[in-house]
Amino acid sequence: MKSTTDAIQIRRSAKAKRLRLAVKPGLIELVIPRGIGESQAMAFLDKHRFWAEGKLLELNDRASRIPPVGNFASSPTLPWRGKEVPLIIREAPGLRVRVALDEAVHIALPEGLGEARDEVALRAFYAWVRRWLCGQVAVLAERHAPRCKLRPREIRVKRMKTRWGSCGPRNDMNINWLLALAPESVLEYVVVHELCHVSERNHSPAFWSLVAMHLPNYAEEKRWLKLHGAELMRRFN
Repeated sequence: MKSTTDAIQIRRSAKAKRLRLAVKPGLIELVIPRGIGESQAMAFLDKHRFWAEGKLLELNDRASRIPPVGNFASSPTLPWRGKEVPLIIREAPGLRVRVALDEAVHIALPEGLGEARDEVALRAFYAWVRRWLCGQVAVLAERHAPRCKLRPREIRVKRMKTRWGSCGPRNDMNINWLLALAPESVLEYVVVHELCHVSERNHSPAFWSLVAMHLPNYAEEKRWLKLHGAELMRRFN
C-alpha cells in the first residue's frame, strides 16, 4: 500500500520495443513504446503492479531501518495514536535507556550523551514502538483474518519511507512503524488493506469490495492518510 507521496511515472519512448516497468528507488516508471494505446498500457500496469510495488519496497527498505536523527529529543510532544502527547526525557548518571508510556512518552537516558542524545533517544523509541506495534497488528490480523481466511505468513514492523504497508508474494505482512502514531482506526485500515492482498493482489474493484466487507467505512481512514500521512512521514523520515 503506497502513501500519497508515491508516484508512477509514465514515459512514452520511440526507442522502446515493448511495454515495461522500470523500478528505481522512490519511483515506478511505465515505459510505453510507440503504437501502444493507453488502455493496453494500463492493463499491463495493473497486471504487473504487485511485482513492481514489491520491488520498490525492496529497494526503499534496503537502506538502514533505523530512523534518521534530527531534533527528536528536543521536541516537547510526539504524536501517539493520532494525538499529540508530551515527550518527557529524563537524564541521570547510570540510567539505562528505557521507554515507557502513560499519558506521555517517557524516555530515560544516561547523562553525558552529548551530540548522540537525539540518536539514542530516537533509536530507543523506534525499538520500543516496533515491539509494541507488532502485538497490536497481530491482534487486528486475528480479528479480521478468519472471516475470509486471509492469514499472513509473518508480520513485520519496520521503517518504510514511502509506504504504509505491504503484503509480499509469500503473504508476509509489512507495516510501517509510523502507524503507531496514527489513529487506531487508521492502523486497522492498513492491516485490513494488506490482509486483503492475500486474496486480491491488485487494487481492483474486487479488492476494494473485500476491504469494505471488513471495514465498511474504510474511506474515512484512507482520507486521513491522504490528509496527514505525508506530514507524518516528513516529520520522522
